[in-house]
Amino acid sequence: MKSSMIFCLLISSLVAVSISRPTAPEDRIRIIARTTISRIKKIKDEHFQMSPEIDFGPDIDNPIDGLSSVLSYLSYLQLRLHVPPAQHLQQVQIDLETLLRTLEELAVSQGCPLPNPETPVHKEETAFPVTSNYLHLLELQRFLEKLCLNIDKLKYCKDTDVAETFIL
Repeated sequence: MKSSMIFCLLISSLVAVSISRPTAPEDRIRIIARTTISRIKKIKDEHFQMSPEIDFGPDIDNPIDGLSSVLSYLSYLQLRLHVPPAQHLQQVQIDLETLLRTLEELAVSQGCPLPNPETPVHKEETAFPVTSNYLHLLELQRFLEKLCLNIDKLKYCKDTDVAETFIL
């Protein structure tokens, strides 16, 4: 009796493992990006009491030209979001690190060049940290929303120094 139950459990676990398939990198990237967008919206509501009449200037539109450009811009934003006081941004920073690791793994598997490390944070950003954090959160939210819509562009690399490389 016991051996038949163990056999049934073993067979059912084998079936479950064979049915489940690993999530494609693009799906993981989309899930992480959407989760981060939700967290950003919550943080903006809870920690930043900004009037809707405040104009923060024109939106910066960074194009998604390929995997290398996405890695480069997200690395830039990651560095900018570490301006203190940033304790309420810790989960977004962790999400962004996870997203960057996933993108780097995808880039390595496709032979894309990884971006060079960014320069230190500018003095102006540390002078007004709350405004700086808010602006960079807005940029990150807009970029992640655009990334979710253009996830297909992660299938190729594009670097400013190198011609476009398509990965099939």
